[in-house]
Amino acid sequence: MKGITVKLPDTTLRRLRQEARTTGRSVAALIRERLEAVPHRGSRSIYEITADLAGSVAGSRKPATNDRRRFARS
Repeated sequence: MKGITVKLPDTTLRRLRQEARTTGRSVAALIRERLEAVPHRGSRSIYEITADLAGSVAGSRKPATNDRRRFARS
């Protein structure tokens, strides 16, 4: 097995250590378990969440940027 170094915020490390003490497992085992876990069915990417909205907004085909000619210096 190869090693890796990961820097974690103090609060995250504290929670991991507390869980390790409670479950009798090592912090490394908990991290490996989380890294290897299959994502939940409920967790989807932003694309998956918003894909059904594509093309559902009506409006002008003009770009939503400002018309720079209005801001010309005189």
